[in-house]
Amino acid sequence: MKVIFPFKNPGGIFQDLNNPHATWEYRLATIAVFTQLIIGAAALLWYWRFLPPKIPLWYSRPWGEERLTSPFFLLLPLFNSLVVYGLNQIIIVTSVHEHPMFVRVLYLTSLLISILGAIIVIRIVTLVS
Repeated sequence: MKVIFPFKNPGGIFQDLNNPHATWEYRLATIAVFTQLIIGAAALLWYWRFLPPKIPLWYSRPWGEERLTSPFFLLLPLFNSLVVYGLNQIIIVTSVHEHPMFVRVLYLTSLLISILGAIIVIRIVTLVS
């Protein structure tokens, strides 16, 4: 199904909604996911020798030993964003023609999760080291 807008396309704002890879959301989400993987991994490698054997990661748990975990668990937010991006890509392939707005929401969700994952890792590493 081809989406046709009844008005002129000023400056190319509206792109081909039938192609989910032609939108700015796709490009931004893809760049953000891989950039946060690189930046997060670089921050971990840079500060790895300064990290203590236990770091606080589980902030929803009660204060004390239950919040602490191994520094290897700092990879979890980085790979979590990659998994969410991959699952969103699978969902997008199946629903691109029926729900073009849902595709954009999924890309923006991937973008938000990747930004938050990078912030979590960088903030914890710089606070603890």
